[in-house]
Amino acid sequence: MSSCADSRPYPYVHLSVPNRSLGPAGRRWVLGMIAATTFGVAGCAAAIGAWPVMPFAGLEVAVVALAFRIVREHDGDFERLEIGEHEVRIDARHARAVTRFVAHRPWARLVVRERGWRCSLRLAYAGRSEPLGRLLSDEGRRALARRLRGRIAITAN
Repeated sequence: MSSCADSRPYPYVHLSVPNRSLGPAGRRWVLGMIAATTFGVAGCAAAIGAWPVMPFAGLEVAVVALAFRIVREHDGDFERLEIGEHEVRIDARHARAVTRFVAHRPWARLVVRERGWRCSLRLAYAGRSEPLGRLLSDEGRRALARRLRGRIAITAN
């Protein structure tokens, strides 16, 4: 367990957002290329008499489009941790759900749980806890816990 005594300036802010290699325009382009390739191959198969391939090609493109839609719903996801002089706040968005967790800084605890190579973080206060670092990798959560040492009490669990 570490102390909260800290000479660093406040507030400390950590913002996590999903890493997206393709933006909306790039996803549309990729979906168009997948659809063109799939329907092109299925069209050639149908031309030589294997017409039952066409419905499966349509189903494949529809499933990929659904997957891209699910990814799009999470484009606005974020997690913002702010440690002020007197309070700790987590604001998060997951799909359409927006949450806010506020804790009195001297009594808030960061609970670090390591199970093998897995690492999870939770901010605990007054009998409640909120997950932290959901958009980070296990190594990213470990690095965040190291950066928070000295800013907030840390408990290993």
